[in-house]
Amino acid sequence: MSEARRLPMRTSAWKFGIATLIVLLSISLAHASSVEGAFERTFQVNGHADLEIFTRSGDVIVRGGPAGTVAVSGKIHVGEAWWHGGKQAEVEKLEQNPPIRQSGGSIRIDYVDLRNISIDYEIAVPADTRVRTRSDSGDQTIQDLGADLDLESGSGDLRLSHLTGHVEVHTGSGNIEAGSIAGPITAEAGSGDIRLEEKTDGEVNAHTGSGNIEINGISGGLRADAGSGDVTVEGAQAGNWEIRTRSGNVRLRLPPEARFNLEARTTSGTVIVDPSITMTVQGRVEESRRFISGAVHGGGPLINVHTGSGDIHVY
Repeated sequence: MSEARRLPMRTSAWKFGIATLIVLLSISLAHASSVEGAFERTFQVNGHADLEIFTRSGDVIVRGGPAGTVAVSGKIHVGEAWWHGGKQAEVEKLEQNPPIRQSGGSIRIDYVDLRNISIDYEIAVPADTRVRTRSDSGDQTIQDLGADLDLESGSGDLRLSHLTGHVEVHTGSGNIEAGSIAGPITAEAGSGDIRLEEKTDGEVNAHTGSGNIEINGISGGLRADAGSGDVTVEGAQAGNWEIRTRSGNVRLRLPPEARFNLEARTTSGTVIVDPSITMTVQGRVEESRRFISGAVHGGGPLINVHTGSGDIHVY
């Protein structure tokens, strides 16, 4: 056979080999990514319960449920990789013996130190359960609870709703969203937005290194600090407010009859106070509109606002 005829045959064989390899790899990856498992456990508790959750990666959902019972559902995932040899055995072992321990009224869900394996948790607890979470990476959803919460995620969003206890929530990189919060709350994000909705006069502390802060329905004291981002606050002031942003705008909306003392300053920007409020201000208003100090409707709790670069709007 001539060399000219051999060359197309070699090319066809090479293409066929590559195509076969791609098909085999696709089948292998599809099989590997299908490795997963699940488990359910139920624990009985008397009185107040304490729940601790520690995860490397995976989402966590905790909801208020029936008294006296903690119900845990776990879904095991194996991350994508070229080869998952032995992972099925590890998944089956976790199904039989998940990392959950009970000691009296305390329940602890521990870290899983297995490569490329994560667990998503969905947990129902009595409404008066105290909850503490530590997650390296993953979202957390907490709702319908009335006890103290201490929540932390290295990277992930935190969504909270219908809580009445004292709440401490931190994320290194992610957003914090909280609605219908009746107790005091401290929310900190290294990088991410913070959105809070209060329904009583609980104290609010909010800080983000890079992101926006939006707070609605507040009627208690407030400390809000954004390294880089806007701050928007709406509510009826019943305590002192201190608001800072190094780079961003500040917008404050209060009821028409609100009584407060105002200290508002911007280094580079303008302080804007709606005419209906300006008419009752007793104090100083700089011509540059970068500083206003005075009493509104006779005065009351202090609103102290400062932005390094941005406008301040009170209305």
